[in-house]
Amino acid sequence: MEKEEQLQVLKDLVAFNTVDANERDIADYLSQLFKKHGIENEIVDQFDNRSNLVAHIGSSSKKVLAFAGHEDTVHENNLVDWTHDPFIPYVEDGKIYGRGVTDMKSGLAAQVIALIELKEEHVELSGQLRFLATISEELTQGGANFLSKRGDVDDVDAIVIGEPTGQRQNNQNHHSIVYAHKGALIYTVKSIGKAAHSSTPELGIDAIDNLINYRQEEKQYFAKQTSLDDILGKTIYTPDIFEGGKQVNSIPDFAYQKVMVRTIPQLNNDQIIADLQGLVDSFNQKDGYNLELEVNFSGYPVKNDADSSLVKATQDASDEILGARLDLKSLSMGTDAYQFKARNEDADVIILGPGNDTAHQTDEYVDLESFYSFIRLYKQIAINYLK
Repeated sequence: MEKEEQLQVLKDLVAFNTVDANERDIADYLSQLFKKHGIENEIVDQFDNRSNLVAHIGSSSKKVLAFAGHEDTVHENNLVDWTHDPFIPYVEDGKIYGRGVTDMKSGLAAQVIALIELKEEHVELSGQLRFLATISEELTQGGANFLSKRGDVDDVDAIVIGEPTGQRQNNQNHHSIVYAHKGALIYTVKSIGKAAHSSTPELGIDAIDNLINYRQEEKQYFAKQTSLDDILGKTIYTPDIFEGGKQVNSIPDFAYQKVMVRTIPQLNNDQIIADLQGLVDSFNQKDGYNLELEVNFSGYPVKNDADSSLVKATQDASDEILGARLDLKSLSMGTDAYQFKARNEDADVIILGPGNDTAHQTDEYVDLESFYSFIRLYKQIAINYLK
């Protein structure tokens, strides 16, 4: 493909509003693009207008390498804060702007184009290069879970997930190979009180007060956790949502908080859940307390071999394509890697993509030169790994 056509694929993907919805639009688009270039693919419907996609080139009789990415994005937040409409891709000064362009439609587009160009150039691969596009990675990793349970990664030897791995340093992007990341635990604590007129508060039970009291104990619990992982570091606790009450003249009868914890093996998800349930139970033994713990999502940490053949193939490719050997690092963020590894623990997985640290931000962007470079990089990784 010429650069103009490569850029158009990325623009087309950004123009689809897939804020935790509508991924069928991207699946249809990519399916037609693959068919145009003679690449076998399958749309895998999961919910109404929400579809995954699986495609491949080569034969699975030998090694199988998978490229994987997600089709959904986070919410655009306040539209007035954007310089341009986030769903109308805008190019300026060598950058392309739009919601999801970093996380991770540039990675998705680069992987798709890499498959197409390898096919068009008749590159002989000793094995199969598979492509997996998933729904709902941002909130539930539901698409990766669905494809994994279907068996789409059972025979996979290695996976490259195209999430953004760049950081801006001195007006340049510095990329690393991510070979490990923390797990994620999302939970809600609900507080049920008793409504009463605000002139007679003694007749009610303030759900907000009760939740605040619990929250203070919860914060102390996490503050006491000192375990460290040699690669992943410490547990990260971030209570992000707190809501309660309906109107100013009524004692609030309901409140809730929603929390995300980035987890490490030394204090695993199950242990945290058990400890928090114990804390909730202890409060419920007190007069007037009625708390409930609800686990919304639990994904475990991912750690891979830093000396794997996939890492070597990737570093050799970066030497050739980028002129520098990428270093290795771990991240706190979670990815679909957990779902894939939970199904196939023997698969080597790395995260490597053209995006940067503007993910989830207003005026999210990607440097076009980085995008074009990653197309070549993905191709070389496939060639190196599937020799």
